[in-house]
Amino acid sequence: MDNSAENTLDNTSSSVEVRPFSVGAVLRETRERLGLSLADVESRLKFASRQIEALEADNFTRLPEISFVRRFVRSYAKLLQLDPAPLLASLPVEPVQPSLHTANVAIDVPFPNTYATRRINIIWLSIGLVVLAITLVLFIWFNRDLRIMQQQATMETIELPTIMPIPASTVAAISPQSVAIRLKFDADSWVKVTDNDGKILLSQLNSSGSEQHLKGKAPFSVIIGNINGVRLFYQGKLVELAPFNNGGTARLTLE
Repeated sequence: MDNSAENTLDNTSSSVEVRPFSVGAVLRETRERLGLSLADVESRLKFASRQIEALEADNFTRLPEISFVRRFVRSYAKLLQLDPAPLLASLPVEPVQPSLHTANVAIDVPFPNTYATRRINIIWLSIGLVVLAITLVLFIWFNRDLRIMQQQATMETIELPTIMPIPASTVAAISPQSVAIRLKFDADSWVKVTDNDGKILLSQLNSSGSEQHLKGKAPFSVIIGNINGVRLFYQGKLVELAPFNNGGTARLTLE
């Protein structure tokens, strides 16, 4: 009777499929749930799209050394507001090397080599120091000649005209009018707002229940990652986001 129970337990345990923990799958699913595209992540983290795709596919052979991968995962998890500890613990100690069958595959754009980059930086630093030394010598030489010429010449005092201050009312009249934007978040959503001068007023993931009040010069470029959880008010009026819905993401311009 006991042997039969043990055999049944062994058969049941062997039939259970244990799926390995995928760091890339967790990052990709969280990004898609927040409504972020690869381009959005690339602009925030300054990593190439091909590197992001390789990480989300757990393809560590397309990434540099493991120290780079760990920094990459930590930054990505921080952007998605995830705990990086379990993700870092699931990374391999060393990245898997490509097999002999894939060793000869051509790579369009190779990743930068740390040692080569360091050598280039040292060369440019040496060149900069030489240029700085030459500039300093020329500056001292010309200043010496200038002092000699100033001692021989007669200095003439020139009276400069008085500059009248501009009245505050005039400054206010010519200053561009500041326009207000208010964002209320009923759910987590990533939002980016840029004003007419190209100044980024907001670019972050906003938590549910929070608000953002922005001021700047119109027109404004607005990108909203999760429009179902955001209410946008422009100059005190609610803006309908439904006409700009593109798969849950909205891109619009406020004039």
